[in-house]
Amino acid sequence: MKESHTDEELMTGIDILLKLIKNILKSPKEEKFRKIKKTNKAISTKLLNLICMDDLLMVINFEHESEEFYCFNISKFTSLAKAKLVIQDFYDEIRKKYMTPEELSKFELLKEQKRQMIEEHKKMNRMKEELEMKSKLDRVEKSTEEVKASKGNDLRFGANVVKFQPPAPARGRC
Repeated sequence: MKESHTDEELMTGIDILLKLIKNILKSPKEEKFRKIKKTNKAISTKLLNLICMDDLLMVINFEHESEEFYCFNISKFTSLAKAKLVIQDFYDEIRKKYMTPEELSKFELLKEQKRQMIEEHKKMNRMKEELEMKSKLDRVEKSTEEVKASKGNDLRFGANVVKFQPPAPARGRC
């Protein structure tokens, strides 16, 4: 794809594609985000004119719905997030060429922080899964134990417990 287009054309087209993908990921049930109108001027001139873009759209599960629309196959939703990461990396490699040393330094720092955050998130998820598994095992183990009678019912805590008897009615007085 790179050899036939300028970096600016690639960045513009890929930026549009990333926005379309982000909209689908953010609101997958909204049909308007899952469709790409081929006759839209910006889409046709900046995105679809890129060589192999039709093939790329097919790979990331867009289908020709008609002569006028591409439609995203929602049943393949989980693969779209992975595709977005790959496309974003490609886009970032082109962008890095035009960054100042300071911008590049900030970009690399942010990328490293994002990587660390993702690793921390994965670690937390693993810990959560372990705790859930231990909790589940504890529940299974507890359900197999014999139920013991509660001693709380027998405790009187030093009180003299007597059943309440109402006073007897008085006799012979008017």
